[in-house]
Amino acid sequence: MNKLPLRKFVLIAAGLAMASAAALTTTARTLTASESDPAALEAYLKTARVVSIDKSRSSGRTAPWILTLNDGTVERRAIFKYIDRRRPAFLPDSFHYELAAYELSKLVNLPIVPPVVERTIDTIPGSLQLFLEDCEKLRDLKRRGIDPPDPAGFGDALAEIRIFENLVFNECGNLEDTLIHKDDWRICRVDFSEAFTTEPDLIPGCEIARCSRSLYATLQSLDRKKLQEALGTFLAEDELRALEKRRERILGVLEELIKDKGEAAVLFGLPPAKES
Repeated sequence: MNKLPLRKFVLIAAGLAMASAAALTTTARTLTASESDPAALEAYLKTARVVSIDKSRSSGRTAPWILTLNDGTVERRAIFKYIDRRRPAFLPDSFHYELAAYELSKLVNLPIVPPVVERTIDTIPGSLQLFLEDCEKLRDLKRRGIDPPDPAGFGDALAEIRIFENLVFNECGNLEDTLIHKDDWRICRVDFSEAFTTEPDLIPGCEIARCSRSLYATLQSLDRKKLQEALGTFLAEDELRALEKRRERILGVLEELIKDKGEAAVLFGLPPAKES
């Protein structure tokens, strides 16, 4: 079997499946390729009319709402989070960290986080994130013994998820929050409301083993100015400093791996195209 490219496994416009799609009546539909432009989806989330708000079927500690949206042409669902308990609060949990994770995923060109925007619903500010149907939790796939059609390519995609989890310091290897698109095994990663700790170290036991050449080059070029411009609205100064330190540590781990094993064993894929 020919190996599929990594980006086949990366979900450009993923949805948050915190509640079982089978348990919800919906008129929403799966996005087509022509609808997967992040900017267009962000605009939709910001402006589409709220048709209904379901506050009863949500699950999870943050009790998000499930909204049905309609822009006059397409009806979709979205997840609204409104908890805003930022650091230095005890047990921090904030929708601002969801927004920061999405902006960071765009900054490093790793589109694994579903489109999310800041929006006020019923006078309450929060984050509104696209809900994409037909995703399944990786936990459930593993429980049923279902393997990906291309284990090597899927493993490479998971390796980049681990790097991103370390970068934002979000729970490593959470099979509940790692969602797989049923039709082509693209991956998305959701739930970052507790991420971006002020801890500068990497997550203990969250192994970094491989990385795409594209992500490696992007991490090398990432600096404090870019982080501040993209995330300064959502993160405090100490959270930004810790993020920058973790980026440096991730690069240090990758450089040591390349030194020990060789570049071909650690880096995969094509390098990013040079700007003209």
